[in-house]
Amino acid sequence: MTASPIIFQGVTKRYGDHPVLAGVALILEPDSVTALTGPNGVGKTTLARLLLGLEAPDSGFIAGVDGLRRAAVFQEDRLCAHLDAVANVRLVLDRGHRASAEEELALAGLGSEHLSKPVSELSGGQRRRVVIARAMTVRAPLVVLDEPFTGLDADTKPAVMEYVRERLVGSTALLITHDPAEAEFLGARVVTLQYSPGIIV
Repeated sequence: MTASPIIFQGVTKRYGDHPVLAGVALILEPDSVTALTGPNGVGKTTLARLLLGLEAPDSGFIAGVDGLRRAAVFQEDRLCAHLDAVANVRLVLDRGHRASAEEELALAGLGSEHLSKPVSELSGGQRRRVVIARAMTVRAPLVVLDEPFTGLDADTKPAVMEYVRERLVGSTALLITHDPAEAEFLGARVVTLQYSPGIIV
């Protein structure tokens, strides 16, 4: 569990001469979900990458993340295509935890008949469930979800969202979404990132 808020203070990020985020101030309250919305290209994914430590701000700082284990669902699946679903989830587990991986995949709604197939043979929605199960298996105190439910059909999505909601209890999470219903379902506080560039409102 994260005991203190995560604070963005005056965070600026540029790519060459292009400013993406400028002076962003944002607080992620502990043990809660914050939904980040806004138009495409406004810097939502860049903010997520900064939170995950994949990039560093050009100025400003992010407090409260040092030493935190982090998990993420990216917009891209980022699976090892030649491995099966269980092996992909086991990449984030200690050795010997096949049963834990299988259980997590079942909870995410992946049928047992799909567990031993290379993920390259799975449908887009099935691969997405593997991605989500892999992130939730980490039990990280900080979770970043960048459009996590993309590719799930209408019949599958509610159960997967419920699985994620249960797994996020005790974690601080950032959800990037264009769908207000997703934010509402996860009980998220909604903030909007706007151009100007990258101002939180």
